[in-house]
Amino acid sequence: MVQKNYGPCSVHNCNNQINRFRQFTQLACEKAQKKGTYELYAYLRIGQQLCHTHYMSIVECDRNQKPKTLLPMEIDNESIIIDEPIEPKNYTFAEQITMLTKVLYEKRGNIELDPILFQQMIERANPHLKGLFDSLVKALIPNNRSEYNKIEARKMIVSLCYIMAGMRNKFVNDFKLEIGLYLSASGATRIAIDTMNSIGFSACYLTVNNFKRKLANEHPLKIRKFLSEENDHLYIYNLDDYHDIHEKRRPNTVTLSTVKHMATCICKQVSACASIPIVFNNTSVHNPKNIDASNICFRLINEYHGIFDIAYNNRKKQWLTHGRLDNDTFDQIELLTVHCYDDAIAERKEERSMKGVRLIGLQESNLHSMNDYIRALKMILDIDKDTEHLRNKVAPLVADWPGQLFIRKAITNLHKADSQYSIPAEINSFIPILGPLHVSLNSREHVLIIYYTFFQKLFHTVFGKKKVLAKKPKPWRINLLLDLTYNGWYERNHCELKDTFEKTKAYPYKPSSLKLLTDKTALFLLDYFQEIFKNQGKSKSIKLKKKKTLQYELFTLRETVDPKCLPTGYSANIPPSPDACDHCRKKLDDGEVLICGHGYHFECYQMMEYGCRHCEEYYKRGIYSNVNSFLERLERGPNVLTSEEKDEEVPVEENETVEEIETNKSHEIHTKFLNALNSVNTW
Repeated sequence: MVQKNYGPCSVHNCNNQINRFRQFTQLACEKAQKKGTYELYAYLRIGQQLCHTHYMSIVECDRNQKPKTLLPMEIDNESIIIDEPIEPKNYTFAEQITMLTKVLYEKRGNIELDPILFQQMIERANPHLKGLFDSLVKALIPNNRSEYNKIEARKMIVSLCYIMAGMRNKFVNDFKLEIGLYLSASGATRIAIDTMNSIGFSACYLTVNNFKRKLANEHPLKIRKFLSEENDHLYIYNLDDYHDIHEKRRPNTVTLSTVKHMATCICKQVSACASIPIVFNNTSVHNPKNIDASNICFRLINEYHGIFDIAYNNRKKQWLTHGRLDNDTFDQIELLTVHCYDDAIAERKEERSMKGVRLIGLQESNLHSMNDYIRALKMILDIDKDTEHLRNKVAPLVADWPGQLFIRKAITNLHKADSQYSIPAEINSFIPILGPLHVSLNSREHVLIIYYTFFQKLFHTVFGKKKVLAKKPKPWRINLLLDLTYNGWYERNHCELKDTFEKTKAYPYKPSSLKLLTDKTALFLLDYFQEIFKNQGKSKSIKLKKKKTLQYELFTLRETVDPKCLPTGYSANIPPSPDACDHCRKKLDDGEVLICGHGYHFECYQMMEYGCRHCEEYYKRGIYSNVNSFLERLERGPNVLTSEEKDEEVPVEENETVEEIETNKSHEIHTKFLNALNSVNTW
């Protein structure tokens, strides 16, 4: 069974060396409250994970403790003092609502929407309110509801408490203000917000607008105060342009829409890491050669030698065999939601939270030139003039391709003796980086675009011929198609307000649906490779006279493709031989064909130190060519995006519909797959 809880433990300063974790559920929280242990860990939230030791001490603290049974003789000898019970005063509902209003008025500015924490807050502030929340739950939530619906209904009771208090005192408006802000952010009109205010559910438009203006005015002071007080930590910055936000698509004689591109800068503190100096031991963090191709080639040969000769599937088997990875590491739903960017996806909701992220600022800009990026970075540098949190320190900056290009171009011109540009010296602190998810996204998208014809056939076979696969699909669909292809081949080969009340969504395909899609993919691959098997020797190379390059006509695909669509060996100076060793040129009868297409005898591969030298030379030439091209772009290229680069930025939108899967056909598809698998020997 796939392990779902991986940790870490949510208890502060937990040092328990344990690999077993349990989830802190609603039931576990109620148990801890009854036993009085939750008060010591009031910061815990439902859904977080605890190590087994802390789970047992908080939730099951009375496990294995048997109640002591006294004998009659022992009872006589016990000196038991029984206090006379004091009759508690019974307050009316109206009196309790009055007390609740007073508590929420005193707690204004600190809204609490979690039902458990809300109940604790009001009862701790006024013990006479004990039982009020439970009474409302008992009166408004029927017992025959499911546990999930009961939990959701308790959230509504919290809302009801704030609304009732707001009716008694207009200054208890935290909840109404949150609703008003949410409506405003969602694009609701002034009339709509004022109508909700008349109903009693929202603050009025004027109050919401004044509060937004107050937040905007106070934010620069707050961010400066925070960075001044916390200037000894490392900060990761992100700079990007966000568009299609609150646009009006009303064409006129000049434009088709009023879309605004907003350059937005945010940062997040790495609390476990101190700030990093730009110069350490007289060595700068910046390479004096800017980008060193020889250093990259050195690492290719000495650290990654032979690593590109083995297919990823085989490499993953090696990891599993040597115990570097567990089968549980490759949880299918977990991997498929990596590039599903909806923040309401339940599987990714916690890690996609914006908690801890600080907004530095935003300005209208499309970030298409070096000057655009310098102006955007001044949002950070203007704050640094007051806080000095970046003084001689490194500031890693996550950015997309234009950010990589133009920020590096600015740093290059800063260090260039004869530069004609005026670059602020503080730009030296920034180091543009690509995040691993960005690299993963780009590489997956690149694979699908290169092999689009193949994936289009797969898509129509699995989802139906009438379905349309966009030329540049959304990331989640690319991830799904690649995962289905891998698993199909594997089978063939092996036989706060918004956070509280927003409805979370699960990944659109359940494991049972994915199993059916995998079987259909495996069936497609068997049929497809049967065609390839029958068409052996029919594909041919075509030499183009104008470009003096080779292209290949793939008979099964009915397509003419560039060498980049084929294994790496076909782009090397020496292409793979059909049936001979690519080292000694003798017949290949006891060797192995590598993923690049080159084949070697085992002895020849050993002589080459377990690495394909032909492809290694191709990689080195490519590294020098790309580095020189990029350096040329940095030092002498234009300061704006070219038309080709702008075209690459335009995404091809795709309808976000999720195809319905007829799971009742799973047995039929699986039977067809098994029959096709058994008939392989008859090809």
